[in-house]
Amino acid sequence: MATTSWVFTQSLRRAGQQEVDAELRSDARIVQHALRSGQLVEEVLKDLARPGLSWLVIREGQLSDKKLSKELERDQATVETRCQASRSTEISEQQISGSRYRSITVSLGPSSHGCLVRSLDGVIERAKTVQTTLFAVGRGAVLLALLISGLWGLLLMGRVRRLLAAMQQVAGGHFDVDLPHGGNDELTAVAHGLEQMIRKLRGTQDELQSTAAHEREAALAARLRSQLLPLHPSMSGFEFSARIIPAPGGGGDFYETYQGEQVGFVAVGNISGSGVQPGLTMVIVDSLLQASLRLNQKKDASPAAVLRQVAASLYECLRKRMQDEQMVSVLLLRHDGGGKVTFSGHLPLLLLYRDGNRTVETIQVDRAGLAVSTQLDEALSDRSVQLAPGDALILLTDGITDARNIQNQRLSADVLIDEIRKTARTSTAAELRDHLLDVVHAFVGNPTRDLTVVILRRDPATSKSQQGSK
Repeated sequence: MATTSWVFTQSLRRAGQQEVDAELRSDARIVQHALRSGQLVEEVLKDLARPGLSWLVIREGQLSDKKLSKELERDQATVETRCQASRSTEISEQQISGSRYRSITVSLGPSSHGCLVRSLDGVIERAKTVQTTLFAVGRGAVLLALLISGLWGLLLMGRVRRLLAAMQQVAGGHFDVDLPHGGNDELTAVAHGLEQMIRKLRGTQDELQSTAAHEREAALAARLRSQLLPLHPSMSGFEFSARIIPAPGGGGDFYETYQGEQVGFVAVGNISGSGVQPGLTMVIVDSLLQASLRLNQKKDASPAAVLRQVAASLYECLRKRMQDEQMVSVLLLRHDGGGKVTFSGHLPLLLLYRDGNRTVETIQVDRAGLAVSTQLDEALSDRSVQLAPGDALILLTDGITDARNIQNQRLSADVLIDEIRKTARTSTAAELRDHLLDVVHAFVGNPTRDLTVVILRRDPATSKSQQGSK
């Protein structure tokens, strides 16, 4: 028992000395900082609120100012003598009237210094009192805790069993569980944590299910479009080439060709949205287009008139019956085997390449979307261009005109026009198509929308015609 007490006392003494020394060094640094900043050291020392701190200031060998504890006031002469003789800036221990003190000397300039003094025994006694009180309180708390824990344990067992059962249900994939709420203890905190985990798991499960459903929709939309596109597109007197790089979630770009005895038609369109719904709308639009094109095979058939017929049927079918708000845009071109091409409708970008002087023109088109209303007479009009051998029309949808890179910079149409100027003369329609798609793909990286290029080029007299689409 005596050994334990001695060890305890020595431990308190070391802890008390470390505490006092740390505080003395901190106070000394405050004084040195005040001295460097031009403050009056005596005023700074008076403002130090450290309990039990005594100090003296010696200037020119004389006491300038002081603040002593009651114990040191009784031995002021001894304290003053020792301070005047002190020059060491290291912390030292002193015996004054049977009590131990720790002190440090701070230089205040030529012939001036200050002494900071703290009682070591006073700190140790306070620590002993606190430790004794804590031990007494701790013993009582342990006994009380044992009593309360026994009673509380009986009450908690039911909640623990419910919590374990809920965890087993969650582990089995069942998220509708009964959690033990109520109270403000650790079990309640565990229940709240488990509840948050269940919400996250349920959200992850819903997200996975949604992703799987979206992927199924995208696959179905891709099948719908692949079955809808013409198998062997060809245009009399023209080199025709088209390609759609589909968006990961499925998009609404499509094209159609129809070659009759007197005239041929090419349609390129876009339906807003992604997934299955644009695919179903595409089937409707394509069916209406095919029916209208078969009814308009005269050489003077108007593309605008055909689109008005399709728009009226779409308005009845989509807007009124299905309450479908999707936007549908189509550009329809008609040719009669010669160099004249007449067109109507809307497309984000229609370019005309002139092979004779290697120039590229941007052709203005209507801004009307189908199925918006039944009144398209004023919005749609026919326009014509004359193509010489080697000239080409390049049709681009909004997946290309609105293409952006990871810095959110838009692909300039001038870039595509420059590429057409440089490569069109030495390329077939299919080669030019693929080159433009490569340029867009290199700029965008991973496209999020359909990328569609359709090229209609009048056969050059000396070139070999390559027809096809993939």
